[in-house]
Amino acid sequence: MGGLLSYSLSVSVFILMLYPVLHQIINRSRHFRFNRLAVITGLLLSLALPCILDSTLISLPSETVVTNVDSVMNMNSTLSVMKTTSVENDSVPAFPWLSIVLIVYLSGIVVLSCREIISFLRLFRMVAVSEKKRIDGVTICRIADDVIAPFSWGNYIFMQDTELDNSSCIYIHEKAHTVQRHWIDVLFADLFCILLWYNPFAWMTRQLMKLNHEFEADEAVINSGIETYDYQRLLVVKAMGNISIPIANSFAADKRSFRKRVLIMSKKRPSRKTMPIALCAIPAVALAGTALSMPVSSRFLSEIIGYSLREELLSEETQPGSMPQVLDLESNPSKPETETHTVIPSPFEDQKPLADIIRFSVETIQPDKDTKVNIEIVVDEDGRVKDVSADTPDGAEVAAAISRNFNGVRLEQMIDSGQPLEVHFVVPVQLKKKE
Repeated sequence: MGGLLSYSLSVSVFILMLYPVLHQIINRSRHFRFNRLAVITGLLLSLALPCILDSTLISLPSETVVTNVDSVMNMNSTLSVMKTTSVENDSVPAFPWLSIVLIVYLSGIVVLSCREIISFLRLFRMVAVSEKKRIDGVTICRIADDVIAPFSWGNYIFMQDTELDNSSCIYIHEKAHTVQRHWIDVLFADLFCILLWYNPFAWMTRQLMKLNHEFEADEAVINSGIETYDYQRLLVVKAMGNISIPIANSFAADKRSFRKRVLIMSKKRPSRKTMPIALCAIPAVALAGTALSMPVSSRFLSEIIGYSLREELLSEETQPGSMPQVLDLESNPSKPETETHTVIPSPFEDQKPLADIIRFSVETIQPDKDTKVNIEIVVDEDGRVKDVSADTPDGAEVAAAISRNFNGVRLEQMIDSGQPLEVHFVVPVQLKKKE
């Protein structure tokens, strides 16, 4: 579930950067089809780009390359580091903020999903109980409640008795919603908002989409030959203050939306100079990608991804006394491994001890020629080196030497979001012929 929250946060960054561009497009352009395409494209980009960049933005790398082996300390100083390395345990439990955030996030998704389902059940019930008639390929349903404003969803148009006329402004308006299939956009935006329910820019983008739908339907009414002033008066009488259906395109309008609709009707179609505003989406997307690729962002998202609510229980089961004891390399090898081993720092924290072991191993080899090999070291979840291999036959001797020097040595356990990791290290080793 942590992966869903991490993905949601990445999507939030993209929609945050794209919203100002979409806002300017909707409020400045009367090319309503272009506006609709711009909003849908913005939502799709916000959902797709985190998936495309997933491996570089929010995934913890499973492979670490240790370089510059020759520039580290000698082996004697490494042994000194090994002998003094210890693992400190914090007796004060950390506040489970991630568990709380995840529970709140998932609760929001559940609540809004239930709200969406209830709205659809209410809509289907209205379809089932209302009187219906077929006109021009659409189904008109009679609304008995005068408080509900006319609306449309799918192939259904809901109107009062006095409006059941295929020449009325309301019918033309709602039929435009039906013909343009605006209900698909609204459903897509609703699902988007459920995923990002905590992000106000997601809800404002949904509002921009529905506002553009109303602009497009209003234009269809004006183009049918009805006077603009008469239609604006009808909006005041029929739309203002009535109840709207959230999941549908409703004739009702709040004061802010009504003002914009009236103003846009009075505007003449502007030139194409407003369309280049959409080009601003390119730097907006680039800025969002840069923000997510920053080390702070990557580390934060990597802590969230893969997190599960059982993680706190697992961490509570790990007692301070269960940490491995740090002993000298010269300890009796006949003792069990759980009692005699040396713990060196994780390469994520300090690469020098690991690099020194590799360097010490290489110094015992006398190659016939200069050779470069890649050594793969596999460390299991407990920090034990379980496999050392080379990518070429020339590196087999190097791999064997490194494997021998890891006897009785363990790395500090590498953990991501409370889960121990098996990590693969690929180390480039340069063998030089000795004169």
